[in-house]
Amino acid sequence: MGIIVLFVMAAIFYVVLFSFIYYWHLKKLSFVVVPMLFTFEFFIIGFFLVSIVAIILKYLPEAIKVFGV
Repeated sequence: MGIIVLFVMAAIFYVVLFSFIYYWHLKKLSFVVVPMLFTFEFFIIGFFLVSIVAIILKYLPEAIKVFGV
């Protein structure tokens, strides 16, 4: 399930990235860099959130067994 979410997040990232590049392709370079940074920030936050949730869900049953909760 987590890998599907990561693929969807990656697809959203590239759609937003290329839409910004297309929109700003006639502008100066500084107008292209800022949207690219924002799309990268969106992607990296989503990647870390999905990764942390996937790790927690994977190891939660074992942690419950170890700690006896």
